Amino acid sequence: ADIRMLVNAAGYGLIGEAAKLDMKSQAGMIDLNCRALTKMTLMCIPYMSAGSRILQIASAAAFAPQPDFAVYAATKSYVYSFARGTGSELKRKGIVTTVVCPGPVDTAFFERAGASGSDFKQKFMSGPKDVVHKALADSAARREVSVYGAAMKAARAAAKLLPSRLVILLMKAGSKKAE
Repeated sequence: ADIRMLVNAAGYGLIGEAAKLDMKSQAGMIDLNCRALTKMTLMCIPYMSAGSRILQIASAAAFAPQPDFAVYAATKSYVYSFARGTGSELKRKGIVTTVVCPGPVDTAFFERAGASGSDFKQKFMSGPKDVVHKALADSAARREVSVYGAAMKAARAAAKLLPSRLVILLMKAGSKKAE
């Protein structure tokens, strides 16, 4: 068997203060978003050859710690780091890894997360087809990271340039403004 493309897209998030959310559900989120993705990747790699591609679905939440989304953001930071690290290892085999980091996407995600999506997140909502099209195009172009939309590209740049403490304060201010 030769696996030509692996897309790890399973995952969920929970919105709210970590100390107030159900611990079992948060541990399940870590298991699915991190452990299952890792196991699936490692099981498939031996069956991949030059030209095969891996798309690891992370999130723009991977770029910085997020209050009221702490565990989810941490799991997506793991996906981002794992994808970048294994992607570097797999380059010599000719396997392309792209980590996909969209912002809010118009799916059932927010229903599962425990909110319909704040007005703040609604302003940055993207269509799933647009995100998928960009991810596939970026993978075909052998890009290591796929970030859809100017707002999420700006968020990535801000997270790289500003101290985490300041990014967290800006996110809190943006959330309160939208309420």
